[in-house]
Amino acid sequence: MQDSCESIGGGCMIVCAGNGEDFSFAKSLGVGLVDSAIGLMQICQRESVDSLVFIGSAGAYSKEVKLFDLYIADSATQIELSFLQDKAYTPLDNHIQSGILQENVSYETFANKAIVNSSNYITTDENLALRFAKAGILLENMEFFSIMKVAQYFNIPCLGVFCVSNYTHQNAHSEFMANHHKVKEILFHHSELIQQISVNLAQHKGL
Repeated sequence: MQDSCESIGGGCMIVCAGNGEDFSFAKSLGVGLVDSAIGLMQICQRESVDSLVFIGSAGAYSKEVKLFDLYIADSATQIELSFLQDKAYTPLDNHIQSGILQENVSYETFANKAIVNSSNYITTDENLALRFAKAGILLENMEFFSIMKVAQYFNIPCLGVFCVSNYTHQNAHSEFMANHHKVKEILFHHSELIQQISVNLAQHKGL
């Protein structure tokens, strides 16, 4: 097993949040929207990065999504619950999509596809969670929107690979804690495939 993405060759890079969700084959960035963005910016400013694959756990907005399933994503949103309740608005674009999965069929056999919402807050209201699901947003991960925005800034092709750890309900945290070790094992088990995706993405950069 390769110890880091650098051993794949070139500027292929696999990243994760860290702080308990770390992997031997990925660089840890920081937890949440801000710390992950800072961490990735620092890496991209000092290293040549040809591709980014972010890996991590994700909460599911719908019970139709199965725990421990793998998803791949090239699309992220940053929508707060207050926005769904018509109690807030944003002048910023809260959706980003690279379109890589639409352009390259080689990723279609890996996993289910999902749009991933990011927030520093974990959803625990099942009714609001279902509103995300009905809008086609299936998963919640704290960092992915920031990763996509930094990748866009540096013009780096980027994807996310997620393993579902919990549902977004009142017991989301305890369910996450109970399942987190297995989620990490599943992602580690697929490390060679994730590394190959990183290589494929680097080739995509020149297209």
